[in-house]
Amino acid sequence: MVDEPENAAAENEAGAKKTSKVKLLIIAGLGALVLGVGGFFGYKQFLAPPPPVATEDDMVVEKTAKNAVIGEIVTLQPFTVNLADPRGKRYLKVKIEIELENPEAAERTTKADPKLRDTVIMMLTSLSFEEVMTPEGKTRIRDELLERFSQTLKPDRVKNIYFTEFVVQ
Repeated sequence: MVDEPENAAAENEAGAKKTSKVKLLIIAGLGALVLGVGGFFGYKQFLAPPPPVATEDDMVVEKTAKNAVIGEIVTLQPFTVNLADPRGKRYLKVKIEIELENPEAAERTTKADPKLRDTVIMMLTSLSFEEVMTPEGKTRIRDELLERFSQTLKPDRVKNIYFTEFVVQ
């Protein structure tokens, strides 16, 4: 019977080692799981690339898709004008095409050709070389002509203006 307490103590010690190993494995597994989940969310929050944001290019693509239908195009005869230069040695040659919303407006635009040409000549001769050479200057000219043409051609709507030739010398 004396041996029994030793065996019982040995069994308790072996059982304690087994349960402590099981507990250790469970705790290690849970720790790994917590670290894995934390790592995943940390990656998603701090390291993953951000979702795409609508940029100006995307908006331009959407606007272009809306304007994908090309309206009636009316071509004006090329313009050659002197620029507002103190020495009077610079000139601009430009060819303009007008995009209209409806085909019926093309005939009315052709009839208004003298008014449109006058508008273009008066505007372009008031500009300097520096104003027409930059991309911003060309955009400003296009926007201003679009507004003036829309005023002249009311109630017809001018959809866009295109420079198909633009030479400054």
